[in-house]
Amino acid sequence: MSSNNSTAQVFEDFQINVKLKISALWVAVMFCYVYGDYIEIYVPGVLAEAMLVKSTTETQLEFFAVALLMVIPSVMIFFTLVLKPIINRLLNIILPMFYIILLVAVNLGGGWVFYLFLTAIEIFISVAIAWYAWNWPTIENNNETSLSHTF
Repeated sequence: MSSNNSTAQVFEDFQINVKLKISALWVAVMFCYVYGDYIEIYVPGVLAEAMLVKSTTETQLEFFAVALLMVIPSVMIFFTLVLKPIINRLLNIILPMFYIILLVAVNLGGGWVFYLFLTAIEIFISVAIAWYAWNWPTIENNNETSLSHTF
């Protein structure tokens, strides 16, 4: 007496808004940036070299440039959620492309395997951000249709 009541289990799923997807990708890429920089301090000589840094205008400008580079992805986590789709889409296409170019330029000379691995992941995530922004869902504009029927 075997009962052959096989019911396929279907898992619940729902559509995730593109803003949430892109914002989550910015979070992921920021973690990679932070972990890469954190792990890098353990590379032999890096900490010793950091101790030799002098407080000059040039050094302050370099630190400011690095801060600016890191602040942009940080604020994009929030801006992606609140900006209107047109500007949001544009920023989420342009900025990741800029970071991809920067990552490739900075890492052309090679380096430690962990850093190259994180760079590859950061590029992959940046491509995903731009891809989701490029393929931003659209809706049919009913205003044009209703105006054409009015006249």
